Amino acid sequence: MDEIRTFINTFNDLYNQGGHAKEEEQNLPSLEIMNEICSTLLNASCIREEGFFSSFRVCFLKEKSDILDAYLYSHRLKLEKPIPFTVSGLRKLVPATNPSMSYLALDLSSVPYMVTDIIVSFSSWEKVRTGELSSGSAMPLIPNFLCKGPGEIDACIGERVIVSYAFGKTQISRSDVFVDSLVADVLRAGSEVSDKERLQFLSRALLKVSHFRHGGALLILPVGYDESKYLDIKYRINSRFLFNEEKSLVDMSKTAREKELVSYSDFVAKLTNVDGAVVLDKNLNLYGFGAEILTDRMERRTPKMRFLKQDNTEDSTKRFDDNGTRHRSGYRLCNCIKDSVAIICSQDGTIRACTKQDGAVVVYSNIVV
Repeated sequence: MDEIRTFINTFNDLYNQGGHAKEEEQNLPSLEIMNEICSTLLNASCIREEGFFSSFRVCFLKEKSDILDAYLYSHRLKLEKPIPFTVSGLRKLVPATNPSMSYLALDLSSVPYMVTDIIVSFSSWEKVRTGELSSGSAMPLIPNFLCKGPGEIDACIGERVIVSYAFGKTQISRSDVFVDSLVADVLRAGSEVSDKERLQFLSRALLKVSHFRHGGALLILPVGYDESKYLDIKYRINSRFLFNEEKSLVDMSKTAREKELVSYSDFVAKLTNVDGAVVLDKNLNLYGFGAEILTDRMERRTPKMRFLKQDNTEDSTKRFDDNGTRHRSGYRLCNCIKDSVAIICSQDGTIRACTKQDGAVVVYSNIVV
């Protein structure tokens, strides 16, 4: 269990460094207690109920805490009879929870630990965050563990993933890639779409894609670029403006555009379920989907690569050939098409984005949205 301790220690260090928004009175349990919690979560992650694995969150909010007073739509529902925080105790309870709307609150004052409350929001935090709902409450900034599936745990503050554990491996998450990075700069250059709308579109679309667990890719090209040399788009869209043949998203009124962006994000995300990439330009115009990257027309030499860590230093342990076909094709595309961006989502839900700078393809990994 050394690796789970690495995961816990990393979360503890990052949380206590104060680099993330959080409620002042919230402290993490001791490392020993978090180790016990994660051991139970790893066992519970393999629970099948009605043939499905359950996903749920647990948090450590004290009974008399007033943190929720600031969250109008969030409520603390006390269980009349606390439930033991054990695999058997969780088996029937967790299928009733929704990790996009609720926490299981743990009482850690004595052993065995008990589930005493369900903290729930009646307007989904996820929908508020991605713009589907214009009013509601953000997810309370409570430190929590998200049990995602067999062998997978995220350590979070609210819905924001700080560090992930999956099958014995710990990865620090990045939430800045589409806001403040080389990729963000390239997407911004030559685009008429605002930073806010671009972030809303990408956040919602990629969140949906990661939930599908199918994998997919968004290829974003400079406006007006002739993609035919390097891309074979199976399902081409004749109109570049999906919902209106005369107006692009940037030409619509603010209210109409906000509504379209939500629908558009969901639609584009769904297109990734078709084999091949979805192709857009920097104004979010849709070229088509089911696209094949024609790597046989590209230089066969392996591109010069730079894989960046969370602190933007280079990870010299990673190699081009360590990646699957979808990733390698995306890297080659960015190597050939100047100012393009490839965003690749693996079947396990992990997201990478890349672009080219100074002759090297720069890759950002473990992106959270």
